[in-house]
Amino acid sequence: MTKQETVLEQIDEVQSELDKQPNNTELLNDLGVGYFLIGEYSKSVKALKKAVQLEPENVSYLYNLGNSYAENEDFNEAILQYLKALEINPGHLPSLNNLADSYEKSGNSEKAFEIFTYVVKIAPNDPFPLFNLGNFLLRSNRHIEAVKCYEKVLEHNVQFTDAYYNIAWILSEAGATSDARSYLNKGLAISPDDNDLNQLMNKLSKKAD
Repeated sequence: MTKQETVLEQIDEVQSELDKQPNNTELLNDLGVGYFLIGEYSKSVKALKKAVQLEPENVSYLYNLGNSYAENEDFNEAILQYLKALEINPGHLPSLNNLADSYEKSGNSEKAFEIFTYVVKIAPNDPFPLFNLGNFLLRSNRHIEAVKCYEKVLEHNVQFTDAYYNIAWILSEAGATSDARSYLNKGLAISPDDNDLNQLMNKLSKKAD
């Protein structure tokens, strides 16, 4: 049975329970998450909207609804749901991060940068906000600033292989092949089977040949 078939089976089970308990918010949330996992974002929104209507103070439901709107590329609605979640729990990092993503995707890069930076300040010992900020800077072609973020990520967690990869990619694009290989080797020492690291290493090796 494939993953999608498993999720569809679970959705059928949840729907059967909902037929008996149509206002059960946990079941509605489970249904929405199930549809989200198989890419049925409009159906996910419908189930999660009802869960939020019944339980408007539930941060998880608001966050999940925001995610479904975002995947459906309705970024204004996604932003609204994340903001509602943050009114209840201002320190909810997943909502803050996805709020920044939605601002960026809606074209408001300035607001996205402001939030990504804010998350780093309120979670200074967590490498993931730094990595997310680095990714934003990378997407904005601010490569030197991005590398500095990734270096800080590695100061917090030396086994963060995606940071090695991103630094190596930036260096390879700048023609610093030897330095790029050095970072790739560090990442491969931690995760020898990492597909991205190996692909970039092979690409650089072919260039050298």
